[in-house]
Amino acid sequence: MLIAIPSEGLELSSLVAEKFGRTPFIIFYDSERVSFESLRNPYANIFGGAGIQTAQLIIERNAAAVISIDIGVSSLRLLKSANIEVYSCNKIKVQEAVNEFNKGKLQKVDFVLAPKFGNRMKKRKRKNWNRDNYF
Repeated sequence: MLIAIPSEGLELSSLVAEKFGRTPFIIFYDSERVSFESLRNPYANIFGGAGIQTAQLIIERNAAAVISIDIGVSSLRLLKSANIEVYSCNKIKVQEAVNEFNKGKLQKVDFVLAPKFGNRMKKRKRKNWNRDNYF
């Protein structure tokens, strides 16, 4: 099984990146061959849609699962539509995340959990304005 993990570095000893779309590197870990391949994320610095483009890259590489700390709702929908399972982890090393995945300790991310992921789903406070103050 090919597992995609957003990473801050090129090695398994690197930390899992906090942001899915803006991750500098992606590590593709093959659990059957016990090998990995590191790839620089070409979409880390684009203006908009980095998460969707990163998800599309993972789909094109035929990954079966993604392990991430934070993922946006649009990226999650795209990965789910390609039948790729998404799992949540804490800020740990990539090798530790893979070990926890193999032991079945990681929580699967579903659409029910999606509002706690991604910056766009956070509630923004609006100032209560009084009409009398403006007229």
